[in-house]
Amino acid sequence: MITYAIEMCDNEDTENIKSKTLSFGVKELGIWKKSVIADERLFNQLFQFIFSDDQRLSWHCCWIIDSASEEFPDLLADKLPEIIAGLLSTKNGSLKRHFTRILCRYQIPEEYLGAIVNRSFELLAPSEPIAVRANALQLLFNIAQHLPDLKGELISVIECLMEEGGSVGFINRSGKLLRQLRS
Repeated sequence: MITYAIEMCDNEDTENIKSKTLSFGVKELGIWKKSVIADERLFNQLFQFIFSDDQRLSWHCCWIIDSASEEFPDLLADKLPEIIAGLLSTKNGSLKRHFTRILCRYQIPEEYLGAIVNRSFELLAPSEPIAVRANALQLLFNIAQHLPDLKGELISVIECLMEEGGSVGFINRSGKLLRQLRS
């Protein structure tokens, strides 16, 4: 178990950090989160691991970074272009879930809006995991608050999604967003 991020970065090499990242569970998430918040070097190292070819390593690191940035959004404020590039290119469902969740907390820079809107609509496909679809829907809703022209299209898409059915949670979230868009 990790006690302090500083000790970890000072005393362990990259392979040991990767190994510990791969072996942690939900019980240790809070410790990892606090460590990443406290130690910029650990944060930067784990952030780079997000883009690893090792899907499990990238997922675990993204999970930690997502959790830490939820409490301290400034951690990722200057990393949005990399997060956006990751979302646009990844096929990893876990990364799609975390990237969309992260992006829901930020205003998307104007130069990326078109690509993010297109990708988010793609992620509403029934073949995507439900959490990815729900986060993509929320991301589109957030963007539509700043782009009124998107509201009509989003309303139509949500109506279609609700007709198709899905999990109770997804239908519930869709209905709430639909009511907010119509008001």
